[in-house]
Amino acid sequence: MTFYELLKKHSLQELWYILSSRHGLAGKPIKAERMFLLYKSAREELLILHLQDNPTENILVCDLSIEPEESGVLDVWVHCNMISPAEDGSGELQEYAMDFVPWAELIDCNVSEKSIAKLGELVCTAELLWEITFYGYNAERVDNESENLKTLVADIDSGKEETKPWNPEEFAVPKETVEREESAVKEWLINAPQTVKDIVHGLSMSSECDEDESVDEILNRFKDTIDVSIQKGTGDAKLTRLLRAMASDIDIDEKHALLNGMFNG
Repeated sequence: MTFYELLKKHSLQELWYILSSRHGLAGKPIKAERMFLLYKSAREELLILHLQDNPTENILVCDLSIEPEESGVLDVWVHCNMISPAEDGSGELQEYAMDFVPWAELIDCNVSEKSIAKLGELVCTAELLWEITFYGYNAERVDNESENLKTLVADIDSGKEETKPWNPEEFAVPKETVEREESAVKEWLINAPQTVKDIVHGLSMSSECDEDESVDEILNRFKDTIDVSIQKGTGDAKLTRLLRAMASDIDIDEKHALLNGMFNG
């Protein structure tokens, strides 16, 4: 069966059984609602991309990856790839990542019969949808990310862009610092002027917020709006520093709980 046939056969409500577990959405109803709508939109766009003259020579494959943890417990997940003829013209088949492949080049490809026999139609369909939306929930966003990556690779190859070894310690923030900053944010927001509460609450509930937007991007947008309100005399200058302090791993449901604290004390 083709990816299109599988997507058409299984509703998003059915696929959600797999997709929701991928995002760890237990106890996060706000994020779950947003993710459901993003996948709904992606599935609808993919179905529209179905055309008779779309590429069909590639095969989409889903398989299990199994790695033992130090504790002995197995870490098991599904990975998806695309099997295509080698680029050297040898005719041999090779596996390629499908993250940045244009959706129109995937939707009408066959899904491996072995994958379906092993994992089932529902799992394969959901995992393929998960894989191709890793960099965005619409074709344009994925295409843009692909072009950005190609530009970056070209710049690195030409020497225009320098690279250096990754050092995680360079960006490490002491746990005590994070806890202190988050505590200060909560305390300040609870006691913030009502005008500031209204601004932050309105922005956080805005339809402009989506899963593609990182916490940093959301907070920077908050900051820009607050900066404007401060210039107009309707905000509080303390919020700028404290919003920066919020730029840690605070997801949308935790932010919602924080906003409730602002209003309820």
